[in-house]
Amino acid sequence: MVKRKPQDAWGWMQDTTTENRGLHGALRWVFGLGALLCAVAIVVLGRSVYSDLLELQSADHDSVQWTLSQVEIEFLDLHIALEEAEHEPAPDFSAVRKDFDIFYSRHQILSNGSAFAPARAQPEVQAALDRIGSFLNDAAPMIDADDAALQAALPALLGEVDAVRPVVRSLYLTGLAAFADTSDNTRARMSSTLLGFTVFTCVLFVALALLAAYSWREHSRSRRRGQKLARANAHMETILSTALDAVIVADSEGHVLDFNPAAEAIFGHRFEDVRGQKIGDLIVPPELREAHAAGMARMAATGEKKLVGKGRIELEAVRKDGSRLPVELALQSAISDAGEIVIAFLRDITAQKESEAALTEARDAALAGERAKSEFLAVMSHEIRTPLNGLLGNLALMGDTRQDPEQRQYQSNMEISGRQLMQHVNAILDIARFEAGKLPVEEAPLHLGAFLQEVVDGQASAAERNGTAISWAWAGASLDWVSADRGRIEQILLNLVGNAIKFTRNGRIDIELEQDEAAPIGAPNVEFRVIDSGIGIPEADLGRIFEDFETSGPPVHGKESGTGLGLSIARRLVQLLGGEIGVESTEGEGSVFWFRLPLPPCAAPADADPAPAAKPRLPRMHVLVAEDNEINAFVVKRLLEKSGHACTLAANGAEAVAAACDGGYDVILMDINMPVMDGLTATRQIRDPSHAAHAVPIYAFSANVLPEHKEKYLQGGMNGFLGKPVSAAEIDGVLREVAGLSAGSAEKSPAPGARTALRNGYTVDLMGADGYNAMLARFRDEIGALFTEAEALMEADAPDAGPQISALAHKALASAGLFGAEDFGADLRQLETLAKSAKGAALAEAVARARTAWEATEPRLAGA
Repeated sequence: MVKRKPQDAWGWMQDTTTENRGLHGALRWVFGLGALLCAVAIVVLGRSVYSDLLELQSADHDSVQWTLSQVEIEFLDLHIALEEAEHEPAPDFSAVRKDFDIFYSRHQILSNGSAFAPARAQPEVQAALDRIGSFLNDAAPMIDADDAALQAALPALLGEVDAVRPVVRSLYLTGLAAFADTSDNTRARMSSTLLGFTVFTCVLFVALALLAAYSWREHSRSRRRGQKLARANAHMETILSTALDAVIVADSEGHVLDFNPAAEAIFGHRFEDVRGQKIGDLIVPPELREAHAAGMARMAATGEKKLVGKGRIELEAVRKDGSRLPVELALQSAISDAGEIVIAFLRDITAQKESEAALTEARDAALAGERAKSEFLAVMSHEIRTPLNGLLGNLALMGDTRQDPEQRQYQSNMEISGRQLMQHVNAILDIARFEAGKLPVEEAPLHLGAFLQEVVDGQASAAERNGTAISWAWAGASLDWVSADRGRIEQILLNLVGNAIKFTRNGRIDIELEQDEAAPIGAPNVEFRVIDSGIGIPEADLGRIFEDFETSGPPVHGKESGTGLGLSIARRLVQLLGGEIGVESTEGEGSVFWFRLPLPPCAAPADADPAPAAKPRLPRMHVLVAEDNEINAFVVKRLLEKSGHACTLAANGAEAVAAACDGGYDVILMDINMPVMDGLTATRQIRDPSHAAHAVPIYAFSANVLPEHKEKYLQGGMNGFLGKPVSAAEIDGVLREVAGLSAGSAEKSPAPGARTALRNGYTVDLMGADGYNAMLARFRDEIGALFTEAEALMEADAPDAGPQISALAHKALASAGLFGAEDFGADLRQLETLAKSAKGAALAEAVARARTAWEATEPRLAGA
């Protein structure tokens, strides 16, 4: 729909048209038009004969023949000049260049001159010109080069000249033939024109006789047409009176001639009351009437028309009571006995606008929800993973200390719960990555049998705890090596098998594979089935079991719980791999979860059979860690030193830039959110070519693990990403990657049972009682300094008080969870978010709430 400003639309009186003419008026001019057509035909034929005579008398033919012959002569001159230059000891290349320029100019005349256009229409002539032009364009750089370069290029030029010579000769012959054909065609055309002139004269007499008969016939039919027109007008009157759209007819000056019942209902005027009034005074808003009047004046002066017949436009109109309404307007014009009239069709679109507004509001709400979801995931990623770093770090390091059996059991239980919580966080992040389209697929050769055995071995202990046996087998012909993404398929199977183990007691779980050998190439050809004898799924739940946050039935024995994301992630991963997934289940008897994937067979890799070699020994490395959280920095440094590496700490980006100048660092671990200078700014300064450490690898060390964050870090000049919480295996992988021994910056969990997890925290055993008490006191001082500085900033009314307070809250937030201050941590998180934009009383209220929460908090080691 065309939309214009109201000022343009309400100048509609300028948009009348005079295109339509009555049939009777046209008949009056039939005879005159016939005579005019005869005169035009005679003139056209005469001009054609005259043009042909001029063409035959033209000297273009002689010029064309001479030019074509000169092309061949000048080509021969160029050829001779090249041969002489090749054999003379001190050749004069000016002659070569002169002959080349003359030949080039002659070719341009043939290619662009209007006299040669008929010849160029012949494919053979155009092909010869294109070939010669290609030779000239290729030779021009050699001709224009210095004498030494031209001397070296002479053999090549002569070779090209010999190759082009037959083309030049062909151009001459075909060009002459083309112009000969053109002359013959001209003479034939003139003969045909003269013959046509004679024939047309005879036809003209016949046509005039027919035209006279037709005119008499139309005259007798005109009366009958008048009668039909009267009936049509009656029908049109009925239509207008029953139409739902307003129809207003006005003359060229804007005076109302007709006002149908729909217009009366929409605008509140009676036709008897508004007849003869100007439409601008009736329905045009007051502020636009001046523009409407100006449009009418332009129409009267120039007859300019813009909107007639251009479709509907939207604008605002006014009712009799002064209320306004949105309308759609369409204009048409016609000729009546009273002169030119304009017909306006108006439709009340109030309900449509209300619906559009509701849809827009719903769309905005949906978009806001998506943005809120993305922001929530980002905050959750950072804020949950950061305290988990400390919790799991403490538990992992605690496992290396001396404990009695009861303590070890407690430590093991807490570590299992922490890992489950991390799995839930990662599951939500997997959904975010999938919806962002950033889940990569990495295919490699995979032996299905060995892979399934590893899955079964890894899940056997969990199944045994429930008294359940687990096994796998092929149904039908087996398939060995395929090209597949092992990690994604493993994630799908572990979700399905874990689900089966959760709901199966004293039963059996079978993983069954079946190959569809008749499947088309690229279609799913392998079906995986996870069959259990568990509690089954109610039929009513089967349709929603793969949706987000959906679970079926109560937990078995009151122990199992989950986010309801495992099956939805499996569904997304199967779709990512180009397959399909489904479930069949009978309540009380068990379930069968199946998925089909396209797994093309492939050859076994060369190193498939030998056992994996031991990792090469990692040399001692010097690591610079930029981390403003002292607890994070302490744990990373302690475990690097326990692995035999040297570690230097920097409390912010500026210190990291300065420390890197000293050199000697093998890698830099750079936190992102730091005071004074953030990690990305520090990275850009280090990457400056003038910096001594510009080539040192830099890895982002952050709890922001969403795909868009990682991509931002890489674009900022970093080499990779190391997420929080971090494991010793991940740090080892990064160092091996830097040393060129293996890749290892990806987030991967250590093997089951391994106790090498490095987390952001510390333990009493690791630090000793004195060290623990000192760190606890430092945490108290840090919180006290937070509130002291925050109140000072607000009292001074500092312009950047909010951002500074937000940074202080962010720094203290990571430590709060380690000392059991979860409620206070929630207030700190709220303070961090609000302080970025809040000012004045709102900022003071947020600080006061956090202080109240702190005063009610008893800091302690998390889990103690």
